[in-house]
Order: sequence, then C-alpha cells, then structure tokens
Amino acid sequence: MKRLVCILLVAALFCAFGCDTENGAAKEYRADYAQRVADAWKEKGYLEDMARYADVDLLDYYGIDLSLCKCGVGFSDAVGYTTEAIVVVADGAAADEIESLLTEHVASMKEAFRSYDPEAYRIMENAVMLREGELIVMIVSPDAQAMLDTLRTVAP
Repeated sequence: MKRLVCILLVAALFCAFGCDTENGAAKEYRADYAQRVADAWKEKGYLEDMARYADVDLLDYYGIDLSLCKCGVGFSDAVGYTTEAIVVVADGAAADEIESLLTEHVASMKEAFRSYDPEAYRIMENAVMLREGELIVMIVSPDAQAMLDTLRTVAP
C-alpha cells in the first residue's frame, strides 16, 4: 500500500512539474520569454534588417495591447515591407484575440501580394502562425522555419 501511495505521489509530482502542451497542460512562460526569443534571433542574425516595434505600434498596426499580455515583442522589416516577427504570451480571451488578429493579418497580406508581388506572396505563403497554449507567434520571413526552430530552443 505504501509503495502504491509513493508511486501515485511521484506521478502527481511529475504531471505537476513535467507536463507540457502536448500532454494537455499549458507551459508556464517567464515574463521575459519574448525578449529571450528576440535575443536568440538577434544572435543568429535574423533581426539584422528589422526594427523593433514600440508597444504602441503593436497596438496601432495589429491591435495587440501588450498591457493585457504576460510579455511580447515584435519586429518589422526596416528596409522593405515583407518581414515581420511577433512573439506574445497571453492567456484566455487576450490570447484568442491576438491569434485571430495575426491570422487575419497574414491572410490579408497574402491576398494583397497575390496579384502583384510574387516574391512577397511566396514569403507570406511560408509564414509561420503558431499557437501553443499561451504562446502566439507570427513569423513572416524567408527564414521563417529557421526562426521557429530557434524559438523552440529557448526555454519557457
């Protein structure tokens, strides 16, 4: 009986501290997660031609109010118009709204580029839209998949 109680206790502790989104429980993200992702991207050179959005810019351009989020950061192409990267950690209705806003943004940009800029359209076609629990990510870049791979190396 004692052995069964110990096994159940260990299993409960494992689930409490070791579960991730694949097991149905949301990951907890530190408040600096978005900045740590940005630092990793910068180190790899992905932000070389990009400018960081101010919080008010994310609100004005995308409708993302970072005051309702745990953390967030965004970047835009400083020399063109097709590269964007946004990482936000939010919960509940705020996360749902941000995911919807960014998904609509990508769809709108695809439609805009479809008829007149084949290269920009290709970049939009390969954009990364990701939602994993509280994490919402949009990456529009020729390096989108590599940027996502880098993001995955940053611990929550």
